[in-house]
Amino acid sequence: MLTSIVSYPIEQTFIRLKKILRDSNCKIISEKPSRHICVTQGSLRGILPISAKKVISFNLLNEESGTKIESSSRISSDWKNLTLYGSIIAAVLMVIFVWILIDINIYFETGKPVFWAWFAQMYGSYGSWGVMFIIRLIQALTIFLAFTIVFEIIIVIYVYPRKDVFSLQVIEKITKNEQQSSSMN
Repeated sequence: MLTSIVSYPIEQTFIRLKKILRDSNCKIISEKPSRHICVTQGSLRGILPISAKKVISFNLLNEESGTKIESSSRISSDWKNLTLYGSIIAAVLMVIFVWILIDINIYFETGKPVFWAWFAQMYGSYGSWGVMFIIRLIQALTIFLAFTIVFEIIIVIYVYPRKDVFSLQVIEKITKNEQQSSSMN
């Protein structure tokens, strides 16, 4: 949870906060004027901490010297689910592709019928351009899926600890506005 204290009154801080969030294309989920605002920020396609879809809550509390801003961020469940289920589907497909490759190799080395022998027979004898094309295609897809899974893991490891980056930027903008206002006076 991030916290900051600004010298603005709570109502003025809320108005500034809401404007900054709207200007940043956030979608307001709920709000209790002058006290709380909850927004979604980012998108499902986001792969960086600033662009990954998050749910961010801001709570404003009266302080002697102004307003205390508390912010908490969490990665949205749909972003997590898309990442998790996408990786699971990629892993399942990768296992099926490896199974196909192993079966085709066993079939052509031993001549014994295996589960995927029909697949190999459909494209001709071993060494024919059809079988070789299919084998190379399945190998390429397997490698692509492996890289995709590794890439998704790297994204998750990078995004989760940095999920508060946007909240920090919003608080800095409010503080910056406060400093600009006081320098003009």
